[in-house]
Order: sequence, then structure tokens, then C-alpha cells
Amino acid sequence: MSQQRKEWLTQLANDFIQNVPEQLAAPRKIGREAEYPVVDADGNAANVQEFWPLLNEANDLKVLREGDLVVGLEGNDFTYSLEVGWGTIELITRPCKTLHEIEEVHQAGLSRIHRAADSLGVQVLGYGIQPKTPGSLELMSPKKRYRVLYDVIGPTWLHFTSTASDQIHVEVDRSEIVDVHNVCNLLTPVMVGLCANSPIAGGSPTGFCSSREGLMSEIYTHECRHGMPVGPIGSLEDWMEQLCNQRHLMHRENGEYSIREGTFFNFLEEHGYDFDAFLFHEHYIWNSARLRSAHGTVEFRSACQQPHDEHMAVAALSLGLVMATQPLLQWLNNTLGPDCWGQLMEYGHRVMKEGLAAKEPVEGFIQTVLNHCEEGLKERGFGEEVFLSSLWSRWESKQNPAQKKLQAWNNGVQVWES
Repeated sequence: MSQQRKEWLTQLANDFIQNVPEQLAAPRKIGREAEYPVVDADGNAANVQEFWPLLNEANDLKVLREGDLVVGLEGNDFTYSLEVGWGTIELITRPCKTLHEIEEVHQAGLSRIHRAADSLGVQVLGYGIQPKTPGSLELMSPKKRYRVLYDVIGPTWLHFTSTASDQIHVEVDRSEIVDVHNVCNLLTPVMVGLCANSPIAGGSPTGFCSSREGLMSEIYTHECRHGMPVGPIGSLEDWMEQLCNQRHLMHRENGEYSIREGTFFNFLEEHGYDFDAFLFHEHYIWNSARLRSAHGTVEFRSACQQPHDEHMAVAALSLGLVMATQPLLQWLNNTLGPDCWGQLMEYGHRVMKEGLAAKEPVEGFIQTVLNHCEEGLKERGFGEEVFLSSLWSRWESKQNPAQKKLQAWNNGVQVWES
């Protein structure tokens, strides 16, 4: 590697870590970005644009626009956002100190969505993908950058128009950031295995328990742009190097978006150092546990949206993984050894398709992870481990929500009827 590239990596790492505290104020905070598919009585995608006036009847939310397009409603506790597809609404919860607090705030926002849906005669699904309407250009909301991403990525980008994830942000500090990145990405198969909830898409089974992860893995597969990264990192500079070696899809300047060629390193060689351009570049790399500079968090991205009565499962597992990073790292190294990453990548491919029926790398693998997560949550002292109960039930029955939905489907029950 050239000396110039090494200097850029050091500068990127230094700029990236500025918003990450040297030490966290206890307790570490949690945020949530929860996407929900909205469907009509026949299971077809509904249009969330019809929700905006109903969600803001009290006129207590700021209307967010991109030109004439309403793209969201912003409040103090929560924000509603238009996602890539017309049929998905996102509920963004402010940072909270405990899982109990985030449940309360999220429920307040979700209650408005349910009331609006009842008024419109549509349904809000606790599910990870549009069950009947496939991803398409017609389903894609007309934000400028989405069309550019479609032009550069091609049809696989359209999977984003139909999927619905439950993304959790957990605060991290500088001393733990590398280990958190490695452990939480390594344990992507556990998150997918326990939380897959998208087996039916386009009106029929897809062959995946997590169609969301299975379909998204088609995007620049050779770069590991979605899901687990290509490998672990030893430093923040290592991570910067992984990102800079990836295709630079799109550049933003003065509100306009343009397709790029080559890697982000190539962009730096052409334009010089540009941290804002880097942040825009890495925003479109969708690894399972993604470090976020602006918030000083790790963002968990691999979980489908959950059934409504178990909607806190992903938040509990995400926070537990961060709290238990050090014992989990030691256990993974002792149990799986130097080929840990490769073994868990293979396991990840199995759980995407088979869910909790997939053969574990070692017996009791998921049980051990849950035990560590439970201990990590107990250490916080807020009784948050109660939110792991649904995950324990799934592990004991060896059935995640996707496996249960497939059983219901085989018995003639449609996803939008269950």
C-alpha cells in the first residue's frame, strides 16, 4: 500500500472516532429504527403516504420533505420515515437509557401507526418483507438517490423496496469499538437464526427463513457488502481499508447524486481527502453490525421485523451482545479457534435457509450466546433480561418466527391473515 493511502486511512480513522466517547456515561443508550410493511386486506403493499395526515392529527410533528415529497414526520420522542419502498413505514425512536424506556416510547409511536392503519382499512405487519408484492421500480419511493442506486446496482437494489428490518443502535466507546465490531458481526448467524421472519415473499415461499438477508446477499457478493464483512479487523484503520477498497457507488455534491466508478481509494486519488464523501460512501455498505460515526454507536442490521407481541426481541439481543462482547470474544476464540470467521460465515448461510434447524458449529452454540447476553443485561441492573424470554422460547422449540410462519402457510394461513 502506498504511503498516501496509509495516511488517508489514519486520517479517516481519526475523524471517524471523534464522536465516539473515550468512556461511556452509564448506562449505555439504545436507539431503534423499526421498519414495518403495510398491506391491504389482500396482502398487497399499501401506500404509506396516506398515513402522514393521520399520524400528525395533533400537529405535534415537523413535516420533513424532499422537494414536494413528504418523507417523514419528526417529533421529540420518535420520527416516522418513508423507506425505500412505498409500502414500508419506519419508526425511529430517540436514544433511550433502558430497554423498558425504548419499549414505552416505541409503543407510543406504533400506536399511532395502528390507529392510522385502522382508519385506512390496512394492516401493519410484524414481518420482515412484503409478503405478496415483490420489489419493483413501481414500489420504489422517488427519493433522488434511490434511482441512482438502482442505476448502478441494478435489479438487486429493488429488494430494498420490499424488506423491513429492526435496526438497533447501541452506544460504544473507543476502547471497545474494534472488539464490538468483530464479535457482533461474527454472531450475525445467531441474530438471523433467532430472528428470521421473512420466509414468504412475492406470494410464495422463497427457500429462505430470512428472505431479507438471503436476497440482500446478492448485492456485490464478492465484496461482502451486505451481511458479515469479509473478515475481522485489528484496528479502526483496518476497517477503513476494507471500506475504501469497496466500490464507490455514488457521490453527492450540492444536493445532486452521480454514479461513480472504481473504489473509494480511487475517488480519494482523484479528488483528495474528503471525510464527508467517505461517510456517504460507507452509508451504502450494509454490514450486519455497522459502526456509526455520527452517533457513536454500533448498528445491528441483520434482523427481520418481529411479530408484534415479541417486538423487543432484537433490541434485547443487540444490547446483550454488546454488553457481553469480552466474554463472547474469549469463548469464540477458545471454541472455534483461528478459523472462527470462516466457520460462522458457513453457519450463516445455513441459518438463512434453515433457521434454528441448521446444524450449529458446536453443540449448544446459541444457548451459550444467550447465556452471555442474559448475564450482560443483568449486569445493567434494570431487569432488561425479561425481553430475552421470547428468544429462549424460540431456542427451546428450535423454531423462529419464519419457521412458524412456514408451518402456518402450509396449513393454508396467509401471512397477512396470521
